[in-house]
Amino acid sequence: MGLGNGARVTAVGERIALPRPPADAAVRVLEDTLTRRQATLRARRRTVWLARLGILVGVIVAWELSSGTLVRTFFVSRPEAVAARLVEWTLNGDLFWHGQFTLTATFIGYMVGALAAILLAWPLGLMPRAYRVAEPYILLAYSIPAVALGPVFILWFGLELLPKIILAAYFVFFVVFINTVAGFRQVPRGLIDVSLVMGASRAALFRTVILPSAVPYVLAALRATLPAAMIGAVVGEFIASNRGLGYLASAAASEYETDGVIAAAFVMAVIVLALTVLLRPLGRVTRWQRGVDVSEGSL
Repeated sequence: MGLGNGARVTAVGERIALPRPPADAAVRVLEDTLTRRQATLRARRRTVWLARLGILVGVIVAWELSSGTLVRTFFVSRPEAVAARLVEWTLNGDLFWHGQFTLTATFIGYMVGALAAILLAWPLGLMPRAYRVAEPYILLAYSIPAVALGPVFILWFGLELLPKIILAAYFVFFVVFINTVAGFRQVPRGLIDVSLVMGASRAALFRTVILPSAVPYVLAALRATLPAAMIGAVVGEFIASNRGLGYLASAAASEYETDGVIAAAFVMAVIVLALTVLLRPLGRVTRWQRGVDVSEGSL
């Protein structure tokens, strides 16, 4: 006679416990494996963070020891002088006042450049003949150094925020464009033909086959070009401006204040790092696809 809860009763009324089903043992093994794997991942993350912290501390210590001994302080300043300048800018409000203009130009330029690149790459990536016609002109525009266009943009659009936005967008545009076109063009032709034979419409083909294949390339380019947008905005501020983090660095350089130049560069690096971390979740959108390298080469 059988009973629930893994027990049975014999003919003489004795209750005998049965062993757990093998499935329970498999579940316990799986849970133990997952627990060990999570512990290993946490340990690896701690190791990575400790290594990063160790490198940072090592660089600061080496900087402090070499400043004034191996290298003149005039060229590299000192860590405490840079920290003092950052505190000064924070207390008097210069850091936040100038930073808002750089962040505004970076963000708007980034959005404009990325959106323009995607909208242009969309039709050209799907029409090989049209792309071959436009390719020499795109390559010609891409070959022009963006820094050389800074004075031209400032001459055309003045000293306000607009030329900085255009420069930031210019730095972003071509990298996003190249990778978006590459994403559209790498779809296997056989897969497209099979989808058409099975009755897929052009709209369905784009939505279910072409676009999912291009998304990883676009997202990789969007993550990689964020520092480029900051560079474009700062270049414009270096050339001609009376506000922005680039202006702070330029003003400090004009007075031979190395600590101010390094402090401004440090703030820019921290901003780019923070924005890059905020964009990191974009990589999880396409975890199911293979990694994509960002192309910055020829078209």
